[in-house]
Amino acid sequence: MISKFRSLYNKIDRLFDPYAITQETNISRDFGMDKQPKTAKQALQMILPTVRKFDQKACLKSIVSQHGIDLHGTSAHWEFFFDLDRRKAKLTGEWALVWDDNADNYASSHIEVIVRPFPPADSPLRHMVQEGHLLYRQLAGMWKQERERRLDLPGRFRDTDVALADFSQQGLDVTLTEFSLSTGYSPDGRLCWIAQTRYKTYYVAFAQVPRFHR
Repeated sequence: MISKFRSLYNKIDRLFDPYAITQETNISRDFGMDKQPKTAKQALQMILPTVRKFDQKACLKSIVSQHGIDLHGTSAHWEFFFDLDRRKAKLTGEWALVWDDNADNYASSHIEVIVRPFPPADSPLRHMVQEGHLLYRQLAGMWKQERERRLDLPGRFRDTDVALADFSQQGLDVTLTEFSLSTGYSPDGRLCWIAQTRYKTYYVAFAQVPRFHR
């Protein structure tokens, strides 16, 4: 009996949360003859219009290039991870160049955006809410905890062509070394671009440190 009442309350609470996303959505788009690798900021600009269709205030949480960057600070593949706060969902945006084996060159670029509700649509937690074994408002509390698990990245940051010089000064040769690039924190707690090779990790400031004038 209690679970039936909870199930009813959950349906009412859900009606008062109309912006929450409940089903996974996938969007792909091709960009024709755009064949140039991009810096992180350039690729982000390709993704943002689609992201903002879901949430104008989407919060960027992480940036990743599994194949690092080249000597121009660009990459052929970027992944961006967002929290859609009001929509209670996570969004992954991927920008990538498509390789043409016949031409032995890049053919075009495309983006793919995947939006997943939190928790996922097929999560046991959602079944518990439907059956009245868990309150819908408890999902909201879980989402708040998830939002706070990682800080939002600042909207203004040092692009990868700028960070490249700092990595080079630390001894990373991007033309000879395989590495991944991502955002994260250094051991002393600084928000950084992180280049991870097989044997060594390099840290470069992600955001510009403000200067204070006396």
